[in-house]
Amino acid sequence: MASPASPVSPSATPASNAAPATPPATPMNIVIVGGGIVGTCLAYFISISPARPKGSTITLIEGTSVAAAASGNAGGFLARDWHGPATASLSAMSFDLHRKLAEQFNGSKNWGYRTVDTLSVTIDESCPPPKESRIAVPWLSREAVSASSSLGTHKTTAQVHPRLFTRFLAERFLREPGTTLVLGTARALALDDGHPTSIMVDLKEGGERIIDCDTIALTAGPWLGKLSSELLPSSSARGLAVSGQMAHTLLIRTTEPTTPHCLFVDLTLTDGSVSEPEVYPRPDGTTVICGASSDEPLPASAAEVAAIPEMVEKLKVQATAIAPVLGADRGAVVETTTACFLPIPDRGRPIIGKVPGVDGVYVGGGLSCWGITQGPGVGLVLSELILEGKVVTADVSKLAP
Repeated sequence: MASPASPVSPSATPASNAAPATPPATPMNIVIVGGGIVGTCLAYFISISPARPKGSTITLIEGTSVAAAASGNAGGFLARDWHGPATASLSAMSFDLHRKLAEQFNGSKNWGYRTVDTLSVTIDESCPPPKESRIAVPWLSREAVSASSSLGTHKTTAQVHPRLFTRFLAERFLREPGTTLVLGTARALALDDGHPTSIMVDLKEGGERIIDCDTIALTAGPWLGKLSSELLPSSSARGLAVSGQMAHTLLIRTTEPTTPHCLFVDLTLTDGSVSEPEVYPRPDGTTVICGASSDEPLPASAAEVAAIPEMVEKLKVQATAIAPVLGADRGAVVETTTACFLPIPDRGRPIIGKVPGVDGVYVGGGLSCWGITQGPGVGLVLSELILEGKVVTADVSKLAP
């Protein structure tokens, strides 16, 4: 098992994201804007890195609360090998890093980490029930399932409670010397000849604060594009465009046991409506249902994101159609209804690396639906890039801004 100072062993495939550089010897003042899974993992890995110069400070700025957006409300599904060539190395490394962190910090207890079987399931209420069903999920409606197939096994898919995971690492980060969490909104970045010197923050509690910095990392999820355009020169912000896609989540507590099977469902209801909800039972007796996307505009902050009642009702109907154990008739209770925005990059792939045109500015975002899988890996590779000038644990060369 990896030690706290070396959570993952370097791979033999370096990424040419930036030219190698001598690790800095003088103290650094590092500011990370965005307290989701990427920003929190980045803060944590910088704080424990042996390459961190003695006396350096690390400030994590978050507008609402740690894991307030998708990093708190997502399903928490992890997949090792479902990814295209540009992100395959990062995703595999990050999936393995999830496991190593769970081994190191008892993740099964502290954030519900476990491996799972994952299935694709077709349910069509508009057709007669199949004469025979061989679905291996005992709590699923066998009569309704017309087809199923394996998408992943305990070797390749897993899950976490993303809010618990992110907040656990934030707490570990704040144990390290020279670390601070500031609740507030970054408003302006001062540059001197292309180098960051300070950032102005509107504090959540009121007032302003100027924080000295020589290094900035932007990890603001779906707000990355907006933040970049406000803080950076237009020539540098142009390639960092990210939009938000709204989705909804139900957290249902069942009275009947479930099993570690995550489901990607192709669902047709009796009224002919078609949807693709995702079902993630958790070891704590709850089940997460994700789906019901919407074209709502991205609000100014995570604090302003609110679930749309009509979408919530759709998910409730879908949940009962998928598995009766998820319905009120069987004693299931909807504990929370939430919404979040997935960060969708305009260019179609994540944006990870050093921002061109400015010195000491880095970015990690645009992870779409894979933010929980890739978040720890992005945090680790950015920590390497910031402190050592090169990435050694994964190939992210195709993801540079």
